[in-house]
Amino acid sequence: MIVFNCYIRWNVSPEIFSVGQLNIRYYGMLMIVAFVMSSLVFYRILKHEGESLFLLPVTVNTVFLGTLTGARLGECLFYFPEYYLKNPLEIIVPFHDGEYTGIGGLSSHGAAFAILIFLFFTAKTVKKPPLWLIDRVCITIPLAAFFIRIGNLINSEILGTATSVPWGFIFETRGEDFPRHPVQLYEAVCYLTVFFVIYRFYCKKQNKIRQGTILGLFLILIFFSRFILEIFKAPISEFDNHSFFSTGQYLSLFFGFAGVALLASLFQSENK
Repeated sequence: MIVFNCYIRWNVSPEIFSVGQLNIRYYGMLMIVAFVMSSLVFYRILKHEGESLFLLPVTVNTVFLGTLTGARLGECLFYFPEYYLKNPLEIIVPFHDGEYTGIGGLSSHGAAFAILIFLFFTAKTVKKPPLWLIDRVCITIPLAAFFIRIGNLINSEILGTATSVPWGFIFETRGEDFPRHPVQLYEAVCYLTVFFVIYRFYCKKQNKIRQGTILGLFLILIFFSRFILEIFKAPISEFDNHSFFSTGQYLSLFFGFAGVALLASLFQSENK
């Protein structure tokens, strides 16, 4: 049997261009694209339902703040709690031993926690049912996640495990000479698929969907898929090296089963 290995030698620079000390990076640009595209989808939903467009900037700001806050805290407390609890200032200070290092490390699970909490209180502020608002934001999140994972690929981060599959990526920008699973692409394709599935479901069943249904579907589709994809990721923390499941898998199971419990409770209440 002849096997053709067409490994992709990944040596893309994460920087688009530099102006003096200012570096314009693909990841930052894709983060902007992620928020713009998801905002356009949310705008279309609000307009279609005849809702006030005032909800657009309020919700976008809420999701943005929730993403930054939760993603950073999640990275520090879920994956490296011992270090950051001893050095709490490094959670927000972009310096280490007097050198500028930037703030690196973001957790999508932490972002999910914070976004849901922030949206709950925002809904109360704008006098909307929390599940109504969360449902509609959940339609847009997988689309944003797609662009962010493409940014992770360009940054050569969130690496997969070593592999011999013919589509493996050799991350030369990290000085590596062996192929890894392009888990960033696996996730990107997964998130884009979930977006189309949920958005189509919303468009077809809009007037018949109970509040919380889309949130439940979102949690199940995203996080059970994420649980499987975590198998192809290289360990992040020391805990991952000694545990049967990784930190990301445990967190994914929590969110996934929360979605199951939510849909089960909705179904039960509907049939009473």
